[in-house]
Amino acid sequence: MERREALKNLGFGSAAIFSSSLLFGALQGCSPQPTVDWVPVFLTSEEAAQLEKICEGICPKTSTPGATEAGVANHLDQALSVLKTDKESDYFRKGMGIFVKNFNANQDVKFNDATTEQMTAAINAYFKKYDENPETLRNLRSQFGEDGEKSEEFLETYFVTQVVDSTFQSYFTSELVGETVMPYDPIPVKYEGCLPYEPGQKSWANV
Repeated sequence: MERREALKNLGFGSAAIFSSSLLFGALQGCSPQPTVDWVPVFLTSEEAAQLEKICEGICPKTSTPGATEAGVANHLDQALSVLKTDKESDYFRKGMGIFVKNFNANQDVKFNDATTEQMTAAINAYFKKYDENPETLRNLRSQFGEDGEKSEEFLETYFVTQVVDSTFQSYFTSELVGETVMPYDPIPVKYEGCLPYEPGQKSWANV
């Protein structure tokens, strides 16, 4: 997914559809500093590897670092561990399992063998489907507050929209991206609340 296109979609996913502010709040409270060969604290090792692959498909490495280098999956796992008693972390985990199952059933390649490009294409296909049939999202939003078991369609859509928004939230607030990709001033001298903006200019880092 192109960074520019992803920014347009930011807010189109879980934050807008499911009002899922808890995971975003947890992201802000967890360290975005990636670890080397990180050990998951909420997900299993297999789930962590799956999440890392999905996040890289959402935000792949180009001339700038990808989600893996920025430690996004590690960061999301930390946030999910904070929410481990909340139903939304359960939706996320179950939805990812359904996403992987359906990927294996519907793609020409198995999930574990998929390239980053194939993962990106699969994720983009979901958002194309949501664009073409917005009623799907409206129906799922109405189901969010209802009690009882959730359908596989609900859980998968919850996961896809949540993981896209959360990946970019984590990516653009990571230390690596904030200090090496975006303009960064470690010792700001003065506050300037209204600066001229030129088309194509990078946003300032907030790390």
